Amino acid sequence: MNIDILLNGGFGYKYEGLNNNGKPKEEYLNKILAMDEKKLQHETETKIWLSAYASNNSKSDYHWQCDACFEVAEEKFPGLYDRAYKNVDF
Repeated sequence: MNIDILLNGGFGYKYEGLNNNGKPKEEYLNKILAMDEKKLQHETETKIWLSAYASNNSKSDYHWQCDACFEVAEEKFPGLYDRAYKNVDF
């Protein structure tokens, strides 16, 4: 999987532009694309929890980051997102 697939995919519009800190969203995408399975699972667990915690803030970066983790996890390591979700304590 490469960044072009994410940017041109069905959810690509979510990853255009800058995050809430003024950095290109592509930086985060490149970061998670480079992760191995263990690191990506931990990152996904973290973003699932943070996205749920920020449910009252629709503009939170955690929402699109969680979506990106889902897309990358399902492509690189099928089943990883489900495992990560089950590990999260809400």
